[in-house]
Amino acid sequence: MGIRTDGVDLTQLWLEKTRKLSPSSAYVWNKMQFDQINADSTDYLLGLFEPNTMKYSLARNKDPNPDEPSLAEMTEKAIRILRREPKGYFLLIEAGRIDHAHHATLAKNALEDLVALNEAVDRAVRLTDRNDTLIVVTADHSHVFTISGYPARGNPILGLVADSEGKLDEYNGLPYATLSYANGPSKNVGQTNLRGVDLEADDFTQPVAIPMPSETHGGEDVGVYALGPMSHLFGGVVEQQYIAHAMAYASCVGVNKQHCSSRKGAAVAMSAARVWGPERTALLAAIAMKTYLRGGGF
Repeated sequence: MGIRTDGVDLTQLWLEKTRKLSPSSAYVWNKMQFDQINADSTDYLLGLFEPNTMKYSLARNKDPNPDEPSLAEMTEKAIRILRREPKGYFLLIEAGRIDHAHHATLAKNALEDLVALNEAVDRAVRLTDRNDTLIVVTADHSHVFTISGYPARGNPILGLVADSEGKLDEYNGLPYATLSYANGPSKNVGQTNLRGVDLEADDFTQPVAIPMPSETHGGEDVGVYALGPMSHLFGGVVEQQYIAHAMAYASCVGVNKQHCSSRKGAAVAMSAARVWGPERTALLAAIAMKTYLRGGGF
């Protein structure tokens, strides 16, 4: 997929290393190869589908023959392979293209990739048992992404602000978009005339207050959502590093594992769990890195 100046083929090195551990190791670089992988008989799988970033979900969904899998499809394949491990597993899923779209002020693409994340989380929930699998969905920051005005219910989120009768809300004689950014790259800087403009075009850049080469991150708290054993630990306002500690505690990883061997402690701390202990406590972390607005959700 890429070119190195030293001539080293990292994919081949990965295959050689993993096949020493298991003969059922595979490397794929397109969707056809990916779909042919049998999750019940594959122990190691590496997929590199683009020389750089993967396509936005919006573009992929419009392709009648996409050459890369969706986030939900990759999530399912990963879970089906990993859940064969009797000691449990940890899976990290990143919807990184949400962040890329925001930095480019491409709100439509950001929202479509958020939908893709939602589908991946839904797939994870359906494929796992909430009695023994903890799912955590969060973000590492927000963006300077804003919903403006008081559009009527059902008004297109990508459109201009309008009331229930379709009358545009105007300021200084000009309508304005529901979605905008405080800064970023855009043809629409400040208050511009958006009449007759296709705000739902795939490449439309939202209005920005301050023109910049790239939109910046925001400073709001982001959401942390959890489902499954020990999900009660994820509530209130916490520091970012707390999340990793709580996940380790829930999966009996690290130094604080007294609760894992205590039957009484297990019953109190994890009454919803059907199975207790590091042997069966699977941990799935679906991380919506750089998600939209205030962290998104599902």
